[in-house]
Amino acid sequence: MEKVKLTHREKQTLDSYNKYGKQWAESHLDFDFWSSELKRFKKYLQSGKILEIGSGGGRDAKELIKAGYEYTGTDISKGLLEAAKKYNPGAKFLLESVYDLEFPKDYFDGFWACAVLLHIPKNRIDKALKRIHRITKSHGIGFVSVKKGRGEMVTIEPPPDGKRFFAYYSLKEFEETLRKNNFEILYSKERKKTAKTTWLIYFVRPIK
Repeated sequence: MEKVKLTHREKQTLDSYNKYGKQWAESHLDFDFWSSELKRFKKYLQSGKILEIGSGGGRDAKELIKAGYEYTGTDISKGLLEAAKKYNPGAKFLLESVYDLEFPKDYFDGFWACAVLLHIPKNRIDKALKRIHRITKSHGIGFVSVKKGRGEMVTIEPPPDGKRFFAYYSLKEFEETLRKNNFEILYSKERKKTAKTTWLIYFVRPIK
């Protein structure tokens, strides 16, 4: 199957993560905020094969492996994958885009997509969700988090060239996006982290 080409804004984001991957990974090692979501995930899915989409610097991988899952991590950034492999020696990581997840149909029991689908333009999110849906079993469980807000924008962090694209949603807007792509929503909520950042949390199951 032909690879899906990245947009200019997606390439900018990828370039930033490749350039600042080590720095970004080291500043995002604290899992405490997400630990309650992993506990809920564990209630839905006690064990099995799971795919992390956007494994970043490997922070979540360490906790998912510790929780007993048969783990595979994917990321499109070589810089972040290098950091993830150093943080999780022996763990399975693959250089793959969410658009091109090359696994058999109904392969995984669950997926974990923390703070990754927010880097996908809204006019391309269906492509990504359809790919995730295809490789997840009908009884599987998925975790997704995106940021609350409106529209789309490119941020620069760190300056002057750390450009990253973000798509923002309301709780209902992303619920509708998930349903449109044949995901049943088991649980959703808003969760504030800082004065400027509110996360939208979703636990889903593919409808097949």
